[in-house]
Amino acid sequence: MILTKTDFIVFLDAPRHLWAIKNNRLTKKEIGTFLQHLFEQGYEVEELAEQYIKDILVPQYKVTQEKFLFQPTCIDGLFEARADALIFNSISSKWDIYEIKSTNDISKQHKYDATFQYLVFNKKYEIGDIYILHLNKEYCRRGDLNLKELFKITNINEDIEKLKEEVNQLRFEALEVMQLEDYKQALACIKPKECPCPDLCHTDLPEYSIYDICGFTGSVKKVRELESLGIKSIYDIPKTFDLAPSYRRQVDVAQSGVVFFDKEYIQNDLNGIEFPIYFIDYESYNPAIPQYDGYKPYDQIPFQWSLHIQREKGGGLEHYEFIETEAIDPIPNFLNSLSGVIGNTGSIVVWNKSFEGKQNERMGEIHPEFKELCENMNGRIYDLMDIFQGGYYADPKCKGSYSIKKVLPVLVPELSYHGMEIGDGATAMSSWKEMVFGSLPEIEKVTIKNNLLKYCELDTMAMVRIYEFLVTKIFEQVLVEQKAFTFEPRATEI
Repeated sequence: MILTKTDFIVFLDAPRHLWAIKNNRLTKKEIGTFLQHLFEQGYEVEELAEQYIKDILVPQYKVTQEKFLFQPTCIDGLFEARADALIFNSISSKWDIYEIKSTNDISKQHKYDATFQYLVFNKKYEIGDIYILHLNKEYCRRGDLNLKELFKITNINEDIEKLKEEVNQLRFEALEVMQLEDYKQALACIKPKECPCPDLCHTDLPEYSIYDICGFTGSVKKVRELESLGIKSIYDIPKTFDLAPSYRRQVDVAQSGVVFFDKEYIQNDLNGIEFPIYFIDYESYNPAIPQYDGYKPYDQIPFQWSLHIQREKGGGLEHYEFIETEAIDPIPNFLNSLSGVIGNTGSIVVWNKSFEGKQNERMGEIHPEFKELCENMNGRIYDLMDIFQGGYYADPKCKGSYSIKKVLPVLVPELSYHGMEIGDGATAMSSWKEMVFGSLPEIEKVTIKNNLLKYCELDTMAMVRIYEFLVTKIFEQVLVEQKAFTFEPRATEI
């Protein structure tokens, strides 16, 4: 068997995944909407990066065609790799490797990837410098794309020098995994929801597992420690097992089976909300290659908003909405329409202020004429998600999730995203792109538009109903407490 660079990256993710690939045991799954979006972004970046290499980089080396190899493949016994570009450096008399990545930054995986390539190619070519060609996150488009500024070249020679012994050892371990007869001898992954072979990695997984603890899979050592004790269910985690406070809180709630409700904190927090209340949600699209002036790689393009307004306590709701349907920079129309209804006072309630807040900040930077409006909105933001993310309200049925799509059906079961044509942000993003930039019949564009409006409206209505739920819960708790402190006077004996 030959171990390719792709095989090696799979091995780093989880050895059992590599075994599954080599033994045709991957569970067939459809590629998710978000993953498909990433693939499309990657292809677009690669095309421009190839143009950069051929039109800008190669001429700088001043080499003949035979001294420039585009996407060459090299085999070193049991190992195979393909580089994006190999260019002969006449000054050093060595070959330089260039790897294209469609990201703004260089990850640890990128370095392992490049080290694997170096070890293979260095057997046939005398390798000089190894570079990663990636997007420049500081590039701001003005007019036509400037490839010289769009891309950034980073030398990773020092990283490879540090990693080459480790990678060399790991690739031989990967070869051993490929030849195992029993897959159970290969380490399984710890992310069941993303696993390509759950029938191998996660057989008999309990309904509420240790992998459902929010953020816990980032603590690999702790996860493996529980696995070594034979513990897969959250209900079986001992009280004495050392866990970070946020993890322990979720475990305690799950094991108690009782809703945790910090009335004092939530009441004080909600008291900070001022009327009129504006429940708002944005939808956006983040192209790797900036499409309009003022944008940087992967900047979000807000294209839609939904807004529910409650002007006074106990008052009715007003709903407003906007969606851009033309292939233009949406921000001017987006903010002009919003400015007419958002007012200058009152709280702006969102779910995850880091998103809406960042979009307001960037919109004000890209279009300074709206900066005052955007700063005003950011000064009034209240994040309803904080109550659930902080664990101040924790229902066992939410399984530690603070996603609005998980919280809503638990607290307000009559409302749900289930069955919607567009029911998540990734689908909304890809659907809008198809509606605006695709060549669809008009009737299909209208259908997408209506589905997008329904989805975004549910996002803001969900916040309204969750807010109402919490207010009612506080009121009910206050009544319970008052009742507990009241008593009837005893009858006096005569």
